[in-house]
Amino acid sequence: MTENEIPDEVVLMQQFRAGSEEAFTTVYRLMYRRVFWFARKFVEETEEAQDLTAESFVQLWQQNDSFPTLDAVAAFLYVTVRNKCYNLLKHRQMKASRRDDLLRQLNEREQGDFFEEQVQLQLVRRIYAEVDKLPPRMKAIFLLSYREGLKPAAIAERLQIKPQTVINQRVTAVKLLQAALGKDVLLIPLLMVLRYKDFL
Repeated sequence: MTENEIPDEVVLMQQFRAGSEEAFTTVYRLMYRRVFWFARKFVEETEEAQDLTAESFVQLWQQNDSFPTLDAVAAFLYVTVRNKCYNLLKHRQMKASRRDDLLRQLNEREQGDFFEEQVQLQLVRRIYAEVDKLPPRMKAIFLLSYREGLKPAAIAERLQIKPQTVINQRVTAVKLLQAALGKDVLLIPLLMVLRYKDFL
């Protein structure tokens, strides 16, 4: 049957609702071109329009028992393919927006920023590599102080020791780190910060 041959609609829709594949094929042949060209109004690529049209007919078949007339079928197909076109275009726009944001962020950052971050990260790693070599209690006090930001009183309460012991151990830890790393000029500013924090 060609698109121009109009079958008995009542019989066709009865068969369609009953799940007849032949009836579905007839509906497909009657309406495919109109739905496809409707999709092409929104989507320029032929293959994408074909895919969206095919997906719309799949949804139609999944709900075949819901349509009393061909007009109802046509309305469903037009709305479905339009929504699919909209979702596709919206997805593209979001991807383009994310891509533009990323490119803008990359352009805004100077290459030196990345280098500086990498240097700082390496320096901090070197410091903590030496921290791992400290005696267990001294290491615990150092990490609670500088990584978790706890005050001596809070550390003393947690470890069940005197606050003055915490302060002494912390000062000793920084001195040991200076002895191990002080020859590295790049580490001096970080170590000085650690020393100043002992008086906060």
